[in-house]
Amino acid sequence: MASCLMAARAAWAQGTPSASSMVMDKNNTQIPIAAVERMPRSLRPLAVRDWRDVSRRYYNLILDPNAKGDSFPVVNVEQDKPGFAIKDYVGSKFNDEGLTCLSAVVGAKLAGLDPRKLHGVNYVERAKAWYDPGIGIYRNKLGDRSPVVHADIYGYWSAILGMELAAQYPDDPDFKQQTLTTTRAFLKIAHGLGAPAHPNYDVLGWDFSKNEPGGRPEPMNRFGHAPSVAWVLMVGTRLTGDPEMLRCARATMQWYVDHPGRYEISHVMGPLTAARLNVQGGEQLDMTRVLNAWLGDGDVKKHSMFVTAGTNFNGMTLDGLDAAKWPNNEFYAFTMGTLQNPGWLIPVARYDQRYARAIARFALHAANSTRLLQGEGLDAEHQDHAAWKAKWDKDNLLFYEGLMSSDPGSHVSFYGGGPNQRVTSRPLRPYATGDPVLNNWGTGRPGLLDALRKDPDDYIAQRAQWFGDTSFNLGLYGGNHVGFLGGIVAHTDVPGILRWDCVATDWFHAGALPTHLYYNPFDQAKTITLPLDKATNLYDTVTGRFLALDVKAGYKLTLAPDQAAVLVQVPPGAKMERKKSQLLANGIVVDYRATANKRGS
Repeated sequence: MASCLMAARAAWAQGTPSASSMVMDKNNTQIPIAAVERMPRSLRPLAVRDWRDVSRRYYNLILDPNAKGDSFPVVNVEQDKPGFAIKDYVGSKFNDEGLTCLSAVVGAKLAGLDPRKLHGVNYVERAKAWYDPGIGIYRNKLGDRSPVVHADIYGYWSAILGMELAAQYPDDPDFKQQTLTTTRAFLKIAHGLGAPAHPNYDVLGWDFSKNEPGGRPEPMNRFGHAPSVAWVLMVGTRLTGDPEMLRCARATMQWYVDHPGRYEISHVMGPLTAARLNVQGGEQLDMTRVLNAWLGDGDVKKHSMFVTAGTNFNGMTLDGLDAAKWPNNEFYAFTMGTLQNPGWLIPVARYDQRYARAIARFALHAANSTRLLQGEGLDAEHQDHAAWKAKWDKDNLLFYEGLMSSDPGSHVSFYGGGPNQRVTSRPLRPYATGDPVLNNWGTGRPGLLDALRKDPDDYIAQRAQWFGDTSFNLGLYGGNHVGFLGGIVAHTDVPGILRWDCVATDWFHAGALPTHLYYNPFDQAKTITLPLDKATNLYDTVTGRFLALDVKAGYKLTLAPDQAAVLVQVPPGAKMERKKSQLLANGIVVDYRATANKRGS
C-alpha cells in the first residue's frame, strides 16, 4: 500500500489544515479511569518542581562520601570491601540494603549523571556485589545466600533493580549474564506456583532449596506481587525468545487480573507488563481492571494501599501519592511508591494510547504532590524536621519517609491497636513524617507511642523539645528513587503542561523512536513549544495522524482543554508501512494501535 508518509505529504500539498488544528479528533476514544477522574484538572497550588534538577543535586549530595553536615555523609565506601552502604534514614546507621543502594545507582543514571565516576567512585561496578550467583539474582543484602526470596521490596525488588542496571549498560557482559540467570530464576518461581496451566500467587515468596513457597510472614505481601514475576518473564521472552517464559508471563498476569491486589511496589509494573503483552497478540488482558488495581480502587482487603484521588486539605490538592489506607479515610503516603509510580505508568501510553489522558492527568498530580514529601510547600508546623532542614537542607532535596493525612498524634489508635482516649486538639493536615521517632529506631530515646496514648498532643511538644532539630524521619530508602521521576519529566514553556519521556523507563523495550506524552489540564487551549533537536515528522498516536512534517526546534503545538497527545518523532524520509494494527517507520513501531485509531475505536 502507499506510504502513510507519502499520503501525509500529499495531504499537506492539497491544503491540509494546520498541524495545531489537526490535534483534535473527536472520533478518538479515551478510556476514563475512575480514580483519575476524581483527580481535578485544576491543581491547587500548581507547583511542579524541576525534578531533573532536584534529582541531580540529590544524588550529588547523597552519593558524596565526603559530604559535610549534620548526619553526613550518608554513604560509606570502603576501598577494601565490595559494594557500599547508604543509611536507610538520614539519621540512622549505614546499611547495605539493595532497595536503598541499588535504587540510587539506577536513579542517578536516569537523572543524567554517570554513577561510574561520581565523586571518584564507580558505583555501577560496586553494585554488582549484590548479585547472588547461587540463585542468580540480585539480593537485598550484601552476601545474602539464603534460598528464600521474599515477594516484596526485600526480595523481588532488588532482582528487578539489578535488571534495570543491566538495561542501562547493555554492553556490560556481567549484566548480560546476570539478567539471563534472573529470568531463569523467576521461571522456576512461576513453574513452582503452577504457571502456565494453573498459577496461584497467593504466597509470600519462594524457597529455592525446598522448591516451595516461603517468605517473610507479612500477610499483605501476598497481595500484588504477581506482576513482578510477569515483568521479569516478559523481559526474559524479549531477551531469549523462550516461548515458555511468554506463556508463564501471560498466565501470571491473567491470574493477577482475576486476583487484583497491591502492596508497597511489587505491583507497579502491572499495567506496563499487560500493555506490552497485549501488543504481542493473543488473548487480551483487561487493561482497565489492571489500572484500577494499580490505583487501589476496589476491595480494601485486596488493596491495602492506593493512590490518593480527590484529596484536598485546606485548599491544597494532595492527589497522585502512593499511600496506605487507614480507617476513616485517613492515609499514610510513602515516598518510595510515589516516586516509582510515574516511571512504570508513563510508558503504557506508548503501547495503549487509549489511556493517555488518564495516565497524563495522574502523572501531573504525582509530579505536583511529590514536593510535599520533601516538606516543600509545607510550613514548619506541618512537618517533623523543619528546624533541621532550615540548617542542612535549605533546598528541600531530602525526603521524609512519608506524608500522613494528619500528624502522628492523631493516629495513635492505628499504631497502638486501640482507640484514643481523646483526639488531638488541632490535627495538622497534612503532615510530613516517618516511623523512626515513633518506634525508637535508632533515636536513642523511647518511642513516642506510650506517651501519645496518654496525650496525643505530646507529639508536637516533643518535636519542639528535641526531634525537630534531628533528621531521623528523613528516609533515603525512599528518596533514592527520585531519579525515576526526574529522569522522565520536564517542564514546557507553559507551566502545568509537562513533557513525559515514554521510553526512558520502558526497560528492555524493542526499538523505539523518541516518544513523549503531553497533557493540557487547563480550561482553555494552550500552545507549547516543542524542544526538537533535529528535523522530524511528528506523529500523534492519540489521533493517529501526522501533525507536521520536516519541523524543527520552535514548532508550536496547540492542545485543547483536557487533551493528551503522544508524539512520536519519525525521521523524515523513513519507510512507512503497516503490519496488521501497527504502523512502522524503518521497521520500528510508531503506533501499536494504528488500525484501531483509524477506526476511531
